[in-house]
Amino acid sequence: MTDKYDFSIVTPSFNGLSYLKLCSASIADQQGASFEHIVVDGGSSDGTSEWLKTQNRIKSVSEKDEGMYDAINKGVKMASGSIIAYLNCDEQYLPETLTYVKDFFEQHPEASVVFGDALLVRPNGSLIGHRKSYSPKLPYILSSHLYILSCTMFFRRQVFDDGNFFDKQFRDLGDTAFVVRLLQRRYRFLHFKKYLSVFTMTGSNMSIGRNALLEQQRMRSETPRWIRTLAHPLNIARLTEKALSRAYWQKYPIHYDIYTLLNTSIRNHFSSHHATFRWKTA
Repeated sequence: MTDKYDFSIVTPSFNGLSYLKLCSASIADQQGASFEHIVVDGGSSDGTSEWLKTQNRIKSVSEKDEGMYDAINKGVKMASGSIIAYLNCDEQYLPETLTYVKDFFEQHPEASVVFGDALLVRPNGSLIGHRKSYSPKLPYILSSHLYILSCTMFFRRQVFDDGNFFDKQFRDLGDTAFVVRLLQRRYRFLHFKKYLSVFTMTGSNMSIGRNALLEQQRMRSETPRWIRTLAHPLNIARLTEKALSRAYWQKYPIHYDIYTLLNTSIRNHFSSHHATFRWKTA
């Protein structure tokens, strides 16, 4: 199939209409690259289906599914872009993200997956923290956690054409399982050192819930014994590499423009002189 767009952005949705509008707006105003936005709604009862019918720029389907990763798989199969990504309702792209990523892929034909950095914000848009990524290594992820945010990841279409899809058995950590599989199959990941997106800490994010912890325990139980045995020194090595990559360091102020619940029609400008590098769970 000939690629129709530079990007296909898939958004899984379930009863998140207020944030879906912000997510959609952050895609719709991207410049410098062609794209399609595909929303796969799991049969929401908050008016999402009705709203989607009024959005000509969005390709959508609304039906029951088997969870977020089933929805993403459906969206990927509908996609016609040469680069594919997924952006959850509580996430947004920063201005010109697609242009930057497109250029980076063109400059690095060896890359199968490109990922960047993200900002953590409150529902009102104010800054909580910054999350800078660094080189993903299989032992580090298996012994700790996935330290690349999915909202910053972009995949060449070939990754999915090769038959790689998300495991529907996972409800919350399917992105971790997916990245682990791609690393095992030796796909090339490259870090784009730039803030590409924002993640809104709504208090109900799936990645910090009880089920996510249970799935993490399950994954660790299936991890090779040598990695479990060396978990502590591996974590020290990971944190050392993180420090050497300057993931803890940030020059202030941080300026960013995003959509908020108070104004869904135009990006609001924010400037912050302080932020944590830690992941906030509350």
